Amino acid sequence: MTTYALPRRRGLFARLLGEADDFTNWLLFGSETWLIATMKGVPMFLFVYWLFTYVPNSVFYGVTQFIPFLQFSANVGYIIANGVAWTNVVLVVILAALTQASRGRHGPGWNLLRLFVLANYIAVVLLLIPYLVFNVAGGAFITTTGPQFPLIAVGLGAITAGGGATGLAYLYYEFRRISRREAKAAAEASVRAAG
Repeated sequence: MTTYALPRRRGLFARLLGEADDFTNWLLFGSETWLIATMKGVPMFLFVYWLFTYVPNSVFYGVTQFIPFLQFSANVGYIIANGVAWTNVVLVVILAALTQASRGRHGPGWNLLRLFVLANYIAVVLLLIPYLVFNVAGGAFITTTGPQFPLIAVGLGAITAGGGATGLAYLYYEFRRISRREAKAAAEASVRAAG
């Protein structure tokens, strides 16, 4: 049995998936500076905050006020919202455990899990955080009076999405820089070992 990795397929789609998987491996398990750690940790915190507070709160208002055929009492809405919140807690713990288990493993299931984590990270940075800023600045999609789109809220949401895109570009640049440095060091060590 050999321990070397098989070469990747040469198609464009396979190379893109391989690059995304390598990037996600570095993002999850690679070396980092304080800036990279902050760029990873803050979106994770905001995702968990949204999942544990915004989602159950939206479910509560949905089942008690906005969905016309439900209109449950506040007590029933509270029970349903708590059920959603605890389900989210369990799902986050399972995802975290599976993500840690994917470290160093190969195969379609593990690759798919890492790509799912990357897709979540991109969605948080480009959609969720701008939505939270839009919401804090006074914007809302669902209210009793209809959607509210104040100019300041839309502007701040757009600026935040641009900052998120810039952050993603910087993370990819840093990944390529560190990968080149590590590949060069490995090649030099190989030459020294052979010679």
